[in-house]
Amino acid sequence: MTTVGSGIQMEESLWRTFTSLLDGPSTARGVATRLGRPVATVVRNLNHLQAHGLVCETGTDRVGHHIERVYRLPEGAVRVKDERALGLAFHETERGLTLASFNGLPSAAGMVSVCVPREQAAGIMRRLQQLREDIEALQQEGGDVKVSFFLAGWTED
Repeated sequence: MTTVGSGIQMEESLWRTFTSLLDGPSTARGVATRLGRPVATVVRNLNHLQAHGLVCETGTDRVGHHIERVYRLPEGAVRVKDERALGLAFHETERGLTLASFNGLPSAAGMVSVCVPREQAAGIMRRLQQLREDIEALQQEGGDVKVSFFLAGWTED
């Protein structure tokens, strides 16, 4: 289960519906097609997510003789407590970099904040330091992608 936003628990079907909107606004039918799920299930999921402020309606779209609601993720940050969140942040940064390159923009960035047990923090920092050193060893003049690190640590006692 995933805890998101206002503390709702997300089972797998809700999580997949939520993350499918990371690629941009979509109708329930569009989400259902991407996920290979029944439209009725996706509509229930979208209504549930919307009731908790995790999905917004952004307008309508005409599909044949039907008018369908278009959904999107809300503006701003969403707090996700799940082991999948870090992978999701990396995916979004990679997607942003691809879109930025495609649109001729100079950069893209993503940020994730992860709470870890105090006794494991030092080991994680050592691993991040090693990763930074490994990446710096690859650095060469004229490389076409720049990777920047921003690390911050604090306790919430």
